[in-house]
Amino acid sequence: MEDQAYNGLDVDDLFGDSEQAALPTMNISAAAPVKGLAKRLDELGSSGCCTKLAWSKNGCLAYVTPDGFGVNLRVFSRDFSSGKWELGKDVQLDLPQQHEEFRLTHLSWSHLGNDLAVVTEAGHVMIFSCAMVLDRMNYMRMDGTQPENEGDAVVGMHWLAIYPYEQKNHIAWSANKRNEKWNFNITSHMFHDMHHAVDQKSCLVYLKRKGDLQLRFQQPESSWSEVSVSLESVMSTKGAFTHAAFASNNDNKLLLVAYDGSERLHLYRIDAVWNVPQVPGQPPPKVYEKPELRVVEIATEDNCRPAMMDSSGLPGDAGSKIPVSAQLTHLDFLPITPEEGDGSIPTVQAIFVTPPNTVATNQPHSQQSPSSIVAKWEVHQTEQSLLHTSQDKVTSKKKSVGSVPAGPTWQLRRQADIMTNMNQVITSFIPLWYSMILAFCYSDGTIEFKRRKTLETITPDFNTELVTSMSQAGFTFPVLDSTINVALSPNHCIAASMHQDCKIKLHPMQYAYGSLAVDDKDQSQSTSAALAALILQHTTAANQYFCNDDIFSVMGPLSPDRKRDFILLMFQSLNVKIDCGITDDGSNQNHLILLGRSPFFVKILSALHLLGLQDNGHRDLRSKTAWMILNIKYVTQILTTIARMHGDITKAAVRPEIVPQFIGICRWIMHFMAYLVDGLFQLSLALRRHPPNTLTPTLLEHKMEELNNPALLMLLSGFPRMMMKLWANPIQWVQRTAYVHIQNNNSSPEHRKLYYPLHQALTEAPLDWRHFEGLISEAAALVKHGYKQANCSADGRDAIERELILGRIPPQLFQAARRLVTDTLWADGQPQGQPSCLADKVDVAKITFFDTTWLGFNDSQRADRWFAAHVVDVCQKMIIRGVGAHTHPPVSKDQHGRSRSDSVNSAGAENSADPKRKKQLRRCVRCGAYMEDVMVGLPGYAGTHVTWLVGVAKHCVCGNSWMLAPEQKKLR
Repeated sequence: MEDQAYNGLDVDDLFGDSEQAALPTMNISAAAPVKGLAKRLDELGSSGCCTKLAWSKNGCLAYVTPDGFGVNLRVFSRDFSSGKWELGKDVQLDLPQQHEEFRLTHLSWSHLGNDLAVVTEAGHVMIFSCAMVLDRMNYMRMDGTQPENEGDAVVGMHWLAIYPYEQKNHIAWSANKRNEKWNFNITSHMFHDMHHAVDQKSCLVYLKRKGDLQLRFQQPESSWSEVSVSLESVMSTKGAFTHAAFASNNDNKLLLVAYDGSERLHLYRIDAVWNVPQVPGQPPPKVYEKPELRVVEIATEDNCRPAMMDSSGLPGDAGSKIPVSAQLTHLDFLPITPEEGDGSIPTVQAIFVTPPNTVATNQPHSQQSPSSIVAKWEVHQTEQSLLHTSQDKVTSKKKSVGSVPAGPTWQLRRQADIMTNMNQVITSFIPLWYSMILAFCYSDGTIEFKRRKTLETITPDFNTELVTSMSQAGFTFPVLDSTINVALSPNHCIAASMHQDCKIKLHPMQYAYGSLAVDDKDQSQSTSAALAALILQHTTAANQYFCNDDIFSVMGPLSPDRKRDFILLMFQSLNVKIDCGITDDGSNQNHLILLGRSPFFVKILSALHLLGLQDNGHRDLRSKTAWMILNIKYVTQILTTIARMHGDITKAAVRPEIVPQFIGICRWIMHFMAYLVDGLFQLSLALRRHPPNTLTPTLLEHKMEELNNPALLMLLSGFPRMMMKLWANPIQWVQRTAYVHIQNNNSSPEHRKLYYPLHQALTEAPLDWRHFEGLISEAAALVKHGYKQANCSADGRDAIERELILGRIPPQLFQAARRLVTDTLWADGQPQGQPSCLADKVDVAKITFFDTTWLGFNDSQRADRWFAAHVVDVCQKMIIRGVGAHTHPPVSKDQHGRSRSDSVNSAGAENSADPKRKKQLRRCVRCGAYMEDVMVGLPGYAGTHVTWLVGVAKHCVCGNSWMLAPEQKKLR
């Protein structure tokens, strides 16, 4: 009865309103709330500096720990045993103890990834710099103290450009295919960004909530100084800044836009006047005076919030427009792009988020889930008279308004707002590729790349004739399982997502059109475009000093033909010429250019080495060829540099302080000579099983592949042959010096003990270096004859040299190759009176049984067992662990009687003052090679030795960065 009576009641009459009420309808399709999204949006809304996960351009990932009081580092590297690319183990950043009171809120890497800024919630900024290895950052002291106030957080931060690295860039725009050949559109562009007055020094600027603008700059001795200026007096909470962003004005000045609690945008222009004297021929001063920081407010805009939105909450709806409340989450300042004719100007981009359950006055389509709104303001600069025309009516003035010079005026012009789809919130925004591509990460797990010029989403377009990016060529991101905190890799092809428990997961791009490891004729055109896109991105990374390991991780294994195509495209896009000429008049100095100033050549060799590096550490023929050339280049550079340091080596002797670092290099050279000659004999013996008339280029290549023996390629290739030719004079000089010191009766016992290992390194190999020099000279003459007989041009020779590095014997050099593996080695069929062959000059048996395993070029089970029990320093060229480990000869003794140059990690170093130092090894992030972690103050190393290693061992021989080995390698 009661229910019946209630149902019969007219509810509308109860309230005196007979009209039907339009109650909000629930959106049944609304997505489930993302865990942690609300908290993350609160962080984004409270400050413009709240990045908890950051990936540096050199491959190191940093993140704030769950408790907010620590920072961990993880290096993206290749596992040497499995061949998989992954993040290394956590390495805790050593924070100063005096800054443990406040939580950490923001991380920011410098453009090159060498410096890391860590910001606390109280506005304190700590700077850490890379110390030889990616996962070891040292805290940089700063003069003076920084006040810590919980209400004065940092709201915007910007790293200034580092000159000369970021002054001139070669921009890879696109790749076009014509007549089955890819051509790369690459142009140079000169940037005019605000920068430190001294080359190679870092500098950053940041704004605090109360309006303090601070410029932090690096001093010559690597400490940091700071200068600040106040923008304006903030008298209320609404007047305090919440977000700020910086952009280059392309005139060596900086633009700053700041958003305050009253929803206003303030535009400033920043200039720094440096007081650094530049005196030619004199060293820079030890301390720079603080620059003068000038800031001028040039424009202000009120009511900077989303003005209108579609009442339906759907983009593109033509319904009525209504105001909506929204919170700012991202403020970015996009500078002018380097693209000619695109008409870009500095643009302020503000991303707002609508609160959930916003009920509009027009009820039928109420919005139940938050979404993002992107608002933009273009910064326009015009010349305008500073006087109003009404001033002409003043009779007492002497000049008209038109006669007064016009001055610059600035305006913020609002553009149309853009709204995301329902249930889609922008959690991260990252400008890429000189701010010409915009990356949006959404709460639903999707990542979109948009062209800034058109805001068009970049998706695979099946175009096999024109390639502009990896996304356009078929590489796409899968849907992420967490997008609360997202960081993109240096080449934005891997996304790292961090969950609330700080567990990090990698999401690499996936190729949508199949596998690059399988040759599929039906997909040959699309895969060719994919290779071109990878090369395009690799070229961009090389020109911007970025790490490119993430590209190889996404690329995965390639088929043999695609490996070849990839390397040839690298030569083309990086414009590397490896022809070393055939004349002896000195007109072609390309070998010296490749030796000293060719980082791109190293990148190509490193890529070739990596593509053939197998999971067990073995290398195929092309990979071993590249690894040999990299090592030859490395030791030649050191050998010739030290020789030049001594002036006229016919008169000067090797200085004592140079001896310790010279021993490993000389031993490697002598052992490599023996290895190369042995490899040539082994290849010749394998070919002698076949009739002489059956020797063809195909058979020769097959035998080299079967034996995995690149000895012949080293003699035919111009660059390694020229490098080995440069060994003769320095080796003779070192051998003469060492012999004199150990045989001279006037030499002290200390000197004899110092020089004896050097003498031993040059005499223990079963091969006289003069015989090797004769082999190099004969190979050069044969190659020169082959080139002249074929009438090869410089471009033709360059193509042949590339083929040699890729393991092929071109027909122009087949006769030279044939002679090197037959008549040069053996005296078969030679008439009497002819010059003797190499087998008559050397002891072939001694060379065959001479152990060169430690060089790392032998592929055998015995070699695997040996390296399981030993560690070879790839830079010092010494066995530093295991039976037979080498020790440095003593230079002098310290007060405790211990030799300063005895290696701590060698045998007999158990008495080190710091036993933890024994566990320190560096390992290459790409090839896995080891190096002793030598630092200033390390017991067992003289100062000159450490200084030398710091200079030559900043990178591995393959050109890649170091990381600390996670634990001491266990020896069998």
